[in-house]
Amino acid sequence: MSVYLLRHGQTDWNKKGIVQGRYDVPLNDTGREQAREAKKILDEVDFIACYVSPLCRARETAAIALEGRDVPFIIENRLVEMAYGPYEGTNWKAGDYQHTRRRLAYRYKGGESYLDLAYRAFSFLEEIREVEKKGNVLLVCHGGIARVINSYFIDEVDNDGFIDNICPNGGIRKYEYSDRYIAPVMEIPDELK
Repeated sequence: MSVYLLRHGQTDWNKKGIVQGRYDVPLNDTGREQAREAKKILDEVDFIACYVSPLCRARETAAIALEGRDVPFIIENRLVEMAYGPYEGTNWKAGDYQHTRRRLAYRYKGGESYLDLAYRAFSFLEEIREVEKKGNVLLVCHGGIARVINSYFIDEVDNDGFIDNICPNGGIRKYEYSDRYIAPVMEIPDELK
């Protein structure tokens, strides 16, 4: 099975450089066009399921990208964007936000840390690994969670590489669970299992 990740198309807040987080901001015309361009690529792939964030920008992107196809469309709360607390609705270039977002264990007041985000994203990825072994799945989500999903599949990422890894609006990534294999440190004898 391959996991395809599609980041939602552009919103007016993306265009203005505003931190969206959990704000439910719709796509703009450019974002809809990005979803149509993604559709051209994704039409070549057979999907057995599409898991999508509950936020409207992700749901609209998924609907455009899968238009005319009979693919189960599953709203997955664990794919919702990171909660950035007091920074939601502010300019993402603000110095305080840029400094704070590089602190992976820092939990935004009223929000989440990247460790919180990884906890829910990793549990979801482990779950679909077991459930969806029959074919390709599509995840339609957001930039923050895309960064965490990338770190699930790519082991050698330092802190700066993690933070600086940005999937563009309408961008598509493909991952394989076989890349995720981690050799056990010690085999447990059968009689102890």
